[in-house]
Amino acid sequence: MSIRIRLFIMLLLFVILPYFLFVIFIYENSKHVIEERDLASSREELRESRADLEQYTQEMVRLPYSLFNMPEVQRVLENGMLAETTEHVQAFENSVETYAATRPDIRQLRFYFQQDQQALTVYQSNVGAPKQASDYMRSSPFRELNDSKAAYMLETPHVLENEDKVAIVPESDNTMILPIHHRITDVLSGEFLGFLTTDIEVSAFARQLEAVKREAGTQVLLVNESGEIIYSKDSGSIGERIDKNQLAAEGENIVLREKLSEPLAGWQLMKVTSKDVLFRDARRTAWTNVLLGFGVVLLGTILILVISRVFTKPIITLSEQVRSIEGGQMDVQLRTERKDEIGHLAAHMQEMLDRIDSHIAREYKLELEARESQLRMLKSQVNPHFLFNALQSIGAVALRSDDREVYKLLVSLSKMMRYALQADQLVPVREELDYIDSYLKLQKERFGADLPITIQVEKSMQQYQIPSMLLQPLVENHFKHNYEGLRNESSFILKGMEKDGLLVFIAASYGAAVSDEKIRLLQEGSAGGTGLRNIAERLHLHHAERAAFRLGNLAGKGFEVTICIPAEEQGGKRQ
Repeated sequence: MSIRIRLFIMLLLFVILPYFLFVIFIYENSKHVIEERDLASSREELRESRADLEQYTQEMVRLPYSLFNMPEVQRVLENGMLAETTEHVQAFENSVETYAATRPDIRQLRFYFQQDQQALTVYQSNVGAPKQASDYMRSSPFRELNDSKAAYMLETPHVLENEDKVAIVPESDNTMILPIHHRITDVLSGEFLGFLTTDIEVSAFARQLEAVKREAGTQVLLVNESGEIIYSKDSGSIGERIDKNQLAAEGENIVLREKLSEPLAGWQLMKVTSKDVLFRDARRTAWTNVLLGFGVVLLGTILILVISRVFTKPIITLSEQVRSIEGGQMDVQLRTERKDEIGHLAAHMQEMLDRIDSHIAREYKLELEARESQLRMLKSQVNPHFLFNALQSIGAVALRSDDREVYKLLVSLSKMMRYALQADQLVPVREELDYIDSYLKLQKERFGADLPITIQVEKSMQQYQIPSMLLQPLVENHFKHNYEGLRNESSFILKGMEKDGLLVFIAASYGAAVSDEKIRLLQEGSAGGTGLRNIAERLHLHHAERAAFRLGNLAGKGFEVTICIPAEEQGGKRQ
């Protein structure tokens, strides 16, 4: 990971991430504080408005009783409109007009006189003409009110209607009203006298809800026991049923409820506040902080680019030059004109590189000279060049003389000489075995008898490559040290197998006894054994410490040589 990337990660972990976490924390905490503050103030406002509404409604419910107690009103209620004199009716109308004029929030009054089944409408202090209303008792809600024997009943708000079809009520009046129906009875006898409907302007409730603040995104609702909206700023929703799911849709609104008591038992005063509007200021502040955060990120990025340009770019350049050295390019120049720590580092690395280059060149030359000397020495031991041309001439003479046995021997010897020219090259195991076979043919002709030689090399490993003339010296060593002196008591076995990723050759030469001390000296290369020492040295040249060459005693009956070559090394790959 480069220094530039690490700087960006540090900026992210120690500046950007903590800053935005802090912004989120402040935003969430602000929302909580705002919500708690709004809830506390809203609850207090609702309690105040509840008290005002209850007091106002109680006043409007009790207000008609002052009208009923007026003698001129009581007389008409008991006797009916038609039975009374004009003087009494005029006194009744004057009292009703005065009553209606004292309360501007009363839009309309409607009387029903049970005695003569007459209906009378009073619209904004104007008394209309009486109307016959024989079916009044059968219409809703008067039938329900009469059956329940209750003193009064509140109806669902609706647009003012000209129920009695009187001329004083204009058709253009679309005022939203809340009807309060009173059942009028004689106090002493309990006799039913009629009904009084007081139509109160719904807008009058707005004055009772002034304690409740109506910020943007806030609704104040008055809902009756049936879930119908009695009051709302949106007049179009008055009379409709409240949608509770919509009010609290997906937690987008804060809904507070205050239950009302008599005469509005079962009613609720509700305040619905949109969280989106409530938290608008907090969100605006959060976005301001986010924009500031992006500014911090931009400045941090610019700072990192400047730092990268001034400080990290020379380091990156130096690192790339060092990586090119790892790839084998040794002619890289690390010197720089900088006088700071980076310049000193580059200068010291260049000096170290020069010393390493000089050391490698010296060691390489020494190794080449050593290998060439060793190869020259090995080739000088078996140098058949001067014999090869002569053998060809002798073979030609043998064919002309029809002496084929001599020719076969010459061919075998020629193969050996030609193979010897490949000294220190990699050859397949089978070619090394062919070389041994040619050597044995010459030895068989020399000694004139069946030779006690056994070659057992697995066919699966005969395609692997090994250094040439690696195994034949073992056979030659047997003839030189065992067979020539103890023919009848000597034998030689060469085994080859592939085991655990290794090519393993075991050569057992039976014959003269060899002491353990002699074996140790031969293993160390300090006691004769030129052929064995050459094999060990050539294994080391090709495979270093990855190959093994071991000598072992055969309990007084000769000695054993074990050679192990890695099958996947250069000299062990299949051809």
